[in-house]
Amino acid sequence: MMEEPALMITCEHASNALPDFVLRTFRDCNTQEAIRRGEESCNIWGIPEDVLVSHRGYDIGAFKLFSNLVKRLKPDFNCSAIYSRLVVDMNRSPRNKTIFSEFTMHLPDNTKKRLLALWQKYRDKIEKFVSGKIPESLRTCDKEVPLKVIHLGIHSFTPVLNGNERDADVGILYDSKRPAEIKLAEILIKNIQEREPTLRIRRNYPYLGKADGLTTTLRNKYGSAYAGLEIEINQKLFE
Repeated sequence: MMEEPALMITCEHASNALPDFVLRTFRDCNTQEAIRRGEESCNIWGIPEDVLVSHRGYDIGAFKLFSNLVKRLKPDFNCSAIYSRLVVDMNRSPRNKTIFSEFTMHLPDNTKKRLLALWQKYRDKIEKFVSGKIPESLRTCDKEVPLKVIHLGIHSFTPVLNGNERDADVGILYDSKRPAEIKLAEILIKNIQEREPTLRIRRNYPYLGKADGLTTTLRNKYGSAYAGLEIEINQKLFE
């Protein structure tokens, strides 16, 4: 009997917390800038509170959905990021210039190295699980191989971006050139529609499933034995 694929659920933008060492760095940079200017204090370094609590700081509602799914589906593996995407984005590759936000891209190199170490630790946990399920022999195989890992990445999106209203309640992101992901997306969409027929569901919206991110990295590394879908929920549904 063929073994069922392992289920993995992750949430890369679960939190808007900031590491203590980043807060200390902001304070130190402000102190140094104040001295340079000959002023008593300075507050140009840091992340404004209104930004941190907005959709820019984290995926509002995503952790709640992630937690509910973990409880219901009991995946073989799950993990969620504990720091804000504004310090380092767990859903971007190191070569992507947006891995650091405008608030952290100019921090001292030693601080950014520590942030990248947090990113690496998060990715290592995930890849350790996937590597344990997909042997080397299946990762570059040209023939059709059995599906070993199904990955659901949980995200949310702001209802309005740059003045434009997003016309979907749910987005299912996947690589449209991968048959297993197409099939899984259809199953997932049908399942959601049966439970909530009024929801507007779109494929590869509001982002493309093949864009730079965790699922794309894992596709490239583990081949067709891995299938990764991202579930994007409109944040107005959490109001």
